[in-house]
Amino acid sequence: MPRILPLFAASLAALGWAAPLQAQESETIVLDTVTIIGTGLPTEVRLNPASISVVEGEALRRSPPVSIARLLRDVPGVQVNEEGIERISIRGESSRRVAVLIDGQHLTDHTNYGQPVLVDPTTIERIEILRGSSSVVSGSRAIGGVINVITKKGAEKPLEVTATAGWMSATEGYRGSVSAAGTLDAGAGQFDYRLSYGRMDQGDRRTPNGVLRPSDVSDRNLSAHFGYRLDNHYFGLKAQRYDLAANVYVGQPDFLISLPHRDLRKYGLFYEGTNLTPWLDRLSADLYRQTIDRDFRNDVTATTPMGRMRVQSDSLDEQLTYGLNLRAEMAFTDNSRTVAGLEYEDDGLVANKTSLTTPPGAPFPRESLRRDDASIRTLSLFAQHEHELGNNLTATAGLRWYKVRADLHESVENGVANPTSDKSDSLLLGSAGLVWATDETLTLRGNISQGYVYPALGQLFLTTTGGGQTIIGNPDLDPERATTYELGARLDRGDTSVDATLFYTNARDYIATVLTGPIGTYENVDRAKSWGLELVAEHRLDSGLTPYASVVAMRRELEYANGYKTRDSGTPSLSGRIGLRQDWQWGEATGSLDVFLRGESAVEYRQADGMVASDAAGYGTLNMRGDVQFGNGLSLVAELNNLTDRSYAPYGQMPGAERSVNIFATYAF
Repeated sequence: MPRILPLFAASLAALGWAAPLQAQESETIVLDTVTIIGTGLPTEVRLNPASISVVEGEALRRSPPVSIARLLRDVPGVQVNEEGIERISIRGESSRRVAVLIDGQHLTDHTNYGQPVLVDPTTIERIEILRGSSSVVSGSRAIGGVINVITKKGAEKPLEVTATAGWMSATEGYRGSVSAAGTLDAGAGQFDYRLSYGRMDQGDRRTPNGVLRPSDVSDRNLSAHFGYRLDNHYFGLKAQRYDLAANVYVGQPDFLISLPHRDLRKYGLFYEGTNLTPWLDRLSADLYRQTIDRDFRNDVTATTPMGRMRVQSDSLDEQLTYGLNLRAEMAFTDNSRTVAGLEYEDDGLVANKTSLTTPPGAPFPRESLRRDDASIRTLSLFAQHEHELGNNLTATAGLRWYKVRADLHESVENGVANPTSDKSDSLLLGSAGLVWATDETLTLRGNISQGYVYPALGQLFLTTTGGGQTIIGNPDLDPERATTYELGARLDRGDTSVDATLFYTNARDYIATVLTGPIGTYENVDRAKSWGLELVAEHRLDSGLTPYASVVAMRRELEYANGYKTRDSGTPSLSGRIGLRQDWQWGEATGSLDVFLRGESAVEYRQADGMVASDAAGYGTLNMRGDVQFGNGLSLVAELNNLTDRSYAPYGQMPGAERSVNIFATYAF
């Protein structure tokens, strides 16, 4: 372990505790921020009927920008999944049941794993997280919740250059980025812009028990934003190129998984008009085109009674998506607001799969080639109405209708054409909420919302070979559906903030893999029930010391097609973070020092036969984080992770890193 760690910890502690302590605004719990992902209307978090968390401003500057998932791992209900690349699950729902949006536009994925967040963390303005079903406002894939990443636009002055550089000792990795942004007067309006470039490279992870080989990951980002504001009209263009590559650690020398690239290309046009008529508060439209190129490689060698058999598979997926979103916010009376919108998505996938199978004793492998061309087109209409009932009581109700059509246009296997097929469906979903602001400090809320996940193209039509198994698509699949019930309370008294939520989710028609020997297919066979308590609380003392907690207690029960029920569902019954944060100011410099415990209880996951398929021991790690804002555009932030050098492995993740440091510096001028 590098000798700089004790010295760094001591100097950071001295800086934090020896400085004259003055009150400093904390943004760990943000209840007055305005967001639209809960109701579709601009609403403060504290007055929102849904379970909302917002990470922005001070909270982002206080955290090392290692990855998006790392920025969100302490949000209650959020879990990070690692399968070579990081994905996010919410309230125990898998990553493919979480909607991921960039600036309100969906990222789509047609694998069985779920969509990673393909954004450079240094380009983020804020992240909005909604927990629980929310398909009325956010569309498909929003059973577990919604992640909306909002990227930065221009800067206040004509030219601002920002550079960030950081080092991560556990992987001997780095992240660096630079951006140029500004706002200029342009005729009768204003022109704003931002150009960003970033790169990250991490090697194999070092743990107390050794190095995980291979587990390296890298990414590269190039993005641009151009906007023009004329009176109450704003026009924008965003472009993004994001390249991601990783090797997956599985801990078995004869089982290799590699993702040489998962590359995103995205172009979006935006328009927003405000106060257009006495009743039309806002009209927005965006049109986007995105491509995702994915290469997934699998190499498995297994021992059979006949000898050693090797299966090598390679899947090259080319995904092309066009999307259109229209949204109008209206106020027809003084005590009501309404949002109505239309969303259209045309999502196409061309999958080329190669499989090489070398049977025991065979001198040469047997090759299998398959090409599939499929698409899914979704049209949906939604409306959400908010009405003030008096006595600080507000009710919301919404509906979404969607129509979907999926087609397998072409399928060829080893030069022979397979039958094509299609599927169409429609669905109506609803939500309702009630918020009572008892006074300016306390808000009580109740919410009922529905969510759905339409089957991915891979589940409907494609045949996938991996790990010695072949899974065949099923065009007769139904959408997965869920209903979430919530009761919550939010308290904000300046020095004390509390956000508590009781929730219950009933999900059905889960799509699962049903195997018969080495051949399987997808079926709507499973159900799940989840319930629990999410709590975020902090209290600022006069000294500036703030104790805080972000914890979740939940249970999740799975019911399989054979009737077997189990609460060993792969979800920790208790997880979270508790700590003490000291805010300080010394002359023009401000900062904080944070010491905290992060952990979760033991986890088991049982299959339909009652056997434990995977598990993880409970753990708790001691960590420290500190930041300094020098007031001249320079800031430093650092994390000291796993101070006791404990060996641990969170469920769904690789074994945790050894005692390590992540340190980043940012300079804006």
